[in-house]
Amino acid sequence: MKKILVLLVFILTNFAVTAQEKEDESKLIREIVKLEVDKTKFAPPKPAAVEPVAETTGKKGKKKQAVEEPPPVEAGEPDTTNPFIPAPQSEVLKRAQNWYTLKNDKIKKSNGTNSGKSVTCNLSFPFKQKQLNPESEVDGTIMMDLIIEAKEGKYRYTIKNIKHQAAKAGMSCGDVYNVVPECGSMKVSDRTWKLIKKEAFINAQMAAEDLKAIMIKDIDSKKDEW
Repeated sequence: MKKILVLLVFILTNFAVTAQEKEDESKLIREIVKLEVDKTKFAPPKPAAVEPVAETTGKKGKKKQAVEEPPPVEAGEPDTTNPFIPAPQSEVLKRAQNWYTLKNDKIKKSNGTNSGKSVTCNLSFPFKQKQLNPESEVDGTIMMDLIIEAKEGKYRYTIKNIKHQAAKAGMSCGDVYNVVPECGSMKVSDRTWKLIKKEAFINAQMAAEDLKAIMIKDIDSKKDEW
């Protein structure tokens, strides 16, 4: 009985510690980007003008309060207020969805999900050594996860789980943040490992820049599919 209790305490303790663990931010590529939209397209409609009430006297001699009319706006007077407003959260999310659906020959997107507050997907890029005589067979794929979280006037993208997977079994280098490749330094030299890491971060940066370029554009309603 004591052994069972000790085992349960051990399991619960480990569970609590794991639940409290946070992601290692040193292994995340993350940025918060502000997003504004054209006020004429996204601002809420102005409330209907209130007709002024003439001051009248009731049966008991009490006066009804008159509604003051707003000062008249001169015809042709330019609108000097900011032409842009923070993008509604729904529009931010809609644009994130749109980015996922758009085809890009350099970025393969898959397993897209929409939680109603964020868009998540997997990205993959082909990796092929450009050396004339590669020292090891590490050609394959660079993979990573992308999360786009939407809020009013901004979004946060996070790129994580950046890994290398070789087409040949036993040659995958794994997490690009590791000092030593997963398959071992005997199979992949330090020079090749640095090359793989460099290519992985170039791909991650390309995905981030592509996302930001699409997010600032209005969506073509005909292409808005998920």
